[in-house]
Amino acid sequence: MRHPLIPAILRLTVLAVVLWSLPASAAEPKANAAVEVVSTEFGIFDDSVKDELAFEATAVVPHRVGQRYGWVIGLRTKKRSVSVREEYLLPSAATAGASGDIVTIPLDRRSQVSQRQLVPVGGKIYGLWSVGPQEPAGHRRLDVVIEGQVAASFEYEVK
Repeated sequence: MRHPLIPAILRLTVLAVVLWSLPASAAEPKANAAVEVVSTEFGIFDDSVKDELAFEATAVVPHRVGQRYGWVIGLRTKKRSVSVREEYLLPSAATAGASGDIVTIPLDRRSQVSQRQLVPVGGKIYGLWSVGPQEPAGHRRLDVVIEGQVAASFEYEVK
């Protein structure tokens, strides 16, 4: 006479052997799910219409205080939020020194970095900046690093 629990015990034993034989990475969920960049755009944002923020792709930002600009990046990921670092290279600033000589600030001292977690909305993340009152016109470069990998590099002019 067979015991009624034997088939259930055999199924559990087989399941345990199958799970035990899988590689550890297949049995555990991935902590750092992949992030795939599907699109990148740089441009200006217009908020002149109430409750609307329009985006226009361009590599030229008008040199007007308060002009909003930035990027839109389309992602494919299962992560709830992604780590984003922006490395912003300011234009060269030539200033007059105490003796009247022209002094140029070296590249490594002309960068600004921001680090934050962004939640994709509709598969997209956004980075917005605005032209400040003392911001000089000129060429800029902005690198966007997502989860430790350069996702986009943008070259543009503020003029």
